[in-house]
Amino acid sequence: MQTSFLLFFIILGLIFGDWKNWKDYYPTLLFWIIGDLLYESLLSDYRVWEFKPVWIDRFILPTHTLIATGIAFLAYPFAIVIFLGRMPKSMLHRIFWIILWALLFECVEIVAYLGDSIKHHHGWSLLWSLLFNLATFSILMLHKWKPWTAWLSSMFIIAVLFIVFDVPLPD
Repeated sequence: MQTSFLLFFIILGLIFGDWKNWKDYYPTLLFWIIGDLLYESLLSDYRVWEFKPVWIDRFILPTHTLIATGIAFLAYPFAIVIFLGRMPKSMLHRIFWIILWALLFECVEIVAYLGDSIKHHHGWSLLWSLLFNLATFSILMLHKWKPWTAWLSSMFIIAVLFIVFDVPLPD
């Protein structure tokens, strides 16, 4: 199932992505990937969500780690060239753009959840995912123009999530 989501974002990115300006989005893409890899390493023993291979994933992406890596290095680059490349000019339209992307990622997660391709643990839920997606796309937009503010905001959100979900500190 996750393989089909990767293909979905690759096709969307190829059709709608602003590839001529991809270098402008590269720092924000790296920021997003770093955040994802931090989740994978810091919470490897206490994941609040975990990908499960189903269908063709069992052959192409047979583990959580391979699925997460595929998402970070395939879905994110194709998503970011659309998200930032087609960012509206007015603040009101930007807010709707963030909501649209958060809902798109939420819909993908709902399909994965219903298809048993993602499991939630330790109190995480689809509502938490929606809030996380809203925060993620807000911070990605912020990172494009104010990287240090995005880093500080991310650290604050991570600290809050560690407290709310009682995440044990890694060894």
